[in-house]
Amino acid sequence: MDDLLTSRLCTALMRIGTKMATGFDQHFAALGLTQAQFRLLLAIWEEGGAQGIAPSVLADHLLIERATVSVLGNALVERGLIERRPGEDRRSHRLALTREGGDLLQRAVPRAVGLADYTLGTIEATQLLALREQLGLIEARLRDYTPPEE
Repeated sequence: MDDLLTSRLCTALMRIGTKMATGFDQHFAALGLTQAQFRLLLAIWEEGGAQGIAPSVLADHLLIERATVSVLGNALVERGLIERRPGEDRRSHRLALTREGGDLLQRAVPRAVGLADYTLGTIEATQLLALREQLGLIEARLRDYTPPEE
Protein backbone atom coordinates (compact mmCIF):
# COMPACT_ATOMS: atom_id res chain seq x y z
CA MET A 1 0.00 0.00 0.00
CA ASP A 2 1.11 3.54 -0.75
CA ASP A 3 2.74 5.08 2.36
CA LEU A 4 1.16 8.42 1.49
CA LEU A 5 -2.33 7.08 0.72
CA THR A 6 -4.07 8.67 3.70
CA SER A 7 -2.34 11.99 3.09
CA ARG A 8 -3.30 11.91 -0.59
CA LEU A 9 -6.91 11.06 0.23
CA CYS A 10 -7.13 13.92 2.75
CA THR A 11 -5.65 16.31 0.18
CA ALA A 12 -8.18 15.10 -2.40
CA LEU A 13 -11.02 15.65 0.08
CA MET A 14 -9.78 19.20 0.70
CA ARG A 15 -9.61 19.91 -3.06
CA ILE A 16 -13.11 18.51 -3.56
CA GLY A 17 -14.45 20.47 -0.60
CA THR A 18 -12.96 23.70 -1.92
CA LYS A 19 -14.32 23.15 -5.42
CA MET A 20 -17.77 22.19 -4.11
CA ALA A 21 -17.89 25.25 -1.84
CA THR A 22 -16.98 27.50 -4.77
CA GLY A 23 -19.56 25.82 -7.00
CA PHE A 24 -22.26 26.18 -4.37
CA ASP A 25 -21.32 29.83 -3.81
CA GLN A 26 -21.79 30.47 -7.53
CA HIS A 27 -25.01 28.45 -7.57
CA PHE A 28 -26.50 30.39 -4.64
CA ALA A 29 -25.29 33.86 -5.72
CA ALA A 30 -28.62 34.69 -7.41
CA LEU A 31 -30.33 34.10 -4.04
CA GLY A 32 -27.84 36.28 -2.18
CA LEU A 33 -26.51 33.32 -0.20
CA THR A 34 -23.13 31.73 0.28
CA GLN A 35 -22.77 27.99 0.73
CA ALA A 36 -21.77 28.61 4.37
CA GLN A 37 -24.98 30.58 4.98
CA PHE A 38 -27.00 27.88 3.22
CA ARG A 39 -25.45 25.16 5.39
CA LEU A 40 -26.26 27.20 8.50
CA LEU A 41 -29.88 27.75 7.45
CA LEU A 42 -30.27 24.09 6.53
CA ALA A 43 -28.77 22.89 9.81
CA ILE A 44 -31.00 25.24 11.83
CA TRP A 45 -34.03 23.83 10.03
CA GLU A 46 -32.93 20.16 10.20
CA GLU A 47 -31.48 20.13 13.71
CA GLY A 48 -33.35 22.91 15.48
CA GLY A 49 -36.86 22.77 14.12
CA ALA A 50 -39.37 25.26 15.51
CA GLN A 51 -37.48 25.56 18.84
CA GLY A 52 -34.23 26.58 17.21
CA ILE A 53 -30.74 25.41 18.08
CA ALA A 54 -28.00 26.65 20.38
CA PRO A 55 -25.06 28.17 18.48
CA SER A 56 -22.60 25.83 20.21
CA VAL A 57 -24.64 22.79 19.13
CA LEU A 58 -24.83 24.22 15.61
CA ALA A 59 -21.04 24.70 15.52
CA ASP A 60 -20.47 21.12 16.65
CA HIS A 61 -22.95 19.80 14.09
CA LEU A 62 -21.34 21.74 11.22
CA LEU A 63 -17.75 21.08 12.40
CA ILE A 64 -17.00 24.82 12.49
CA GLU A 65 -15.88 27.25 15.17
CA ARG A 66 -18.45 28.95 17.39
CA ALA A 67 -17.07 32.32 16.24
CA THR A 68 -17.90 31.37 12.65
CA VAL A 69 -21.48 30.57 13.68
CA SER A 70 -21.60 33.96 15.37
CA VAL A 71 -20.41 35.84 12.26
CA LEU A 72 -22.70 33.92 9.92
CA GLY A 73 -25.59 34.13 12.34
CA ASN A 74 -25.25 37.90 12.80
CA ALA A 75 -25.40 38.43 9.04
CA LEU A 76 -28.49 36.23 8.73
CA VAL A 77 -30.19 37.95 11.69
CA GLU A 78 -29.54 41.33 10.05
CA ARG A 79 -31.17 40.05 6.86
CA GLY A 80 -34.17 38.78 8.80
CA LEU A 81 -33.55 35.15 7.81
CA ILE A 82 -33.01 33.86 11.35
CA GLU A 83 -33.86 35.13 14.80
CA ARG A 84 -32.45 34.74 18.27
CA ARG A 85 -34.79 33.16 20.80
CA PRO A 86 -34.25 32.77 24.54
CA GLY A 87 -32.21 29.74 25.53
CA GLU A 88 -32.20 27.57 28.61
CA ASP A 89 -30.86 30.40 30.80
CA ARG A 90 -30.43 34.17 30.64
CA ARG A 91 -26.99 33.94 29.05
CA SER A 92 -27.93 31.63 26.18
CA HIS A 93 -30.01 31.83 23.06
CA ARG A 94 -31.17 29.63 20.22
CA LEU A 95 -31.16 30.38 16.51
CA ALA A 96 -34.36 29.72 14.58
CA LEU A 97 -35.50 30.36 11.03
CA THR A 98 -37.87 33.21 10.36
CA ARG A 99 -40.60 32.82 7.77
CA GLU A 100 -38.35 34.67 5.29
CA GLY A 101 -35.48 32.32 6.09
CA GLY A 102 -37.70 29.29 5.56
CA ASP A 103 -38.94 30.68 2.25
CA LEU A 104 -35.38 31.34 1.06
CA LEU A 105 -34.29 27.88 2.15
CA GLN A 106 -37.14 26.33 0.15
CA ARG A 107 -35.90 28.19 -2.93
CA ALA A 108 -32.28 27.21 -2.27
CA VAL A 109 -32.77 23.49 -1.62
CA PRO A 110 -33.71 22.59 -5.22
CA ARG A 111 -30.56 24.40 -6.42
CA ALA A 112 -28.47 22.41 -3.94
CA VAL A 113 -30.11 19.14 -4.94
CA GLY A 114 -29.56 19.93 -8.61
CA LEU A 115 -25.88 20.62 -8.11
CA ALA A 116 -25.48 17.53 -5.91
CA ASP A 117 -27.22 15.41 -8.56
CA TYR A 118 -24.93 16.80 -11.25
CA THR A 119 -21.81 16.31 -9.12
CA LEU A 120 -22.58 12.74 -8.03
CA GLY A 121 -24.93 11.68 -10.82
CA THR A 122 -22.46 9.37 -12.55
CA ILE A 123 -21.84 7.27 -9.45
CA GLU A 124 -23.99 4.18 -8.88
CA ALA A 125 -26.39 4.14 -5.93
CA THR A 126 -24.52 1.32 -4.16
CA GLN A 127 -21.28 3.27 -4.45
CA LEU A 128 -22.98 6.41 -3.12
CA LEU A 129 -24.27 4.49 -0.11
CA ALA A 130 -20.79 3.13 0.56
CA LEU A 131 -19.32 6.62 0.16
CA ARG A 132 -21.87 8.06 2.59
CA GLU A 133 -20.90 5.39 5.12
CA GLN A 134 -17.18 6.06 4.69
CA LEU A 135 -17.67 9.83 4.97
CA GLY A 136 -19.69 9.22 8.13
CA LEU A 137 -16.73 7.37 9.61
CA ILE A 138 -14.40 10.23 8.68
CA GLU A 139 -16.78 12.78 10.18
CA ALA A 140 -17.07 10.77 13.41
CA ARG A 141 -13.29 10.58 13.63
CA LEU A 142 -13.01 14.35 13.15
CA ARG A 143 -15.58 14.93 15.89
CA ASP A 144 -13.47 12.88 18.30
CA TYR A 145 -10.19 14.61 17.37
CA THR A 146 -8.47 16.80 19.93
CA PRO A 147 -5.42 18.67 18.64
CA PRO A 148 -2.24 17.95 20.58
CA GLU A 149 -1.09 20.65 22.95
CA GLU A 150 2.12 22.32 21.89
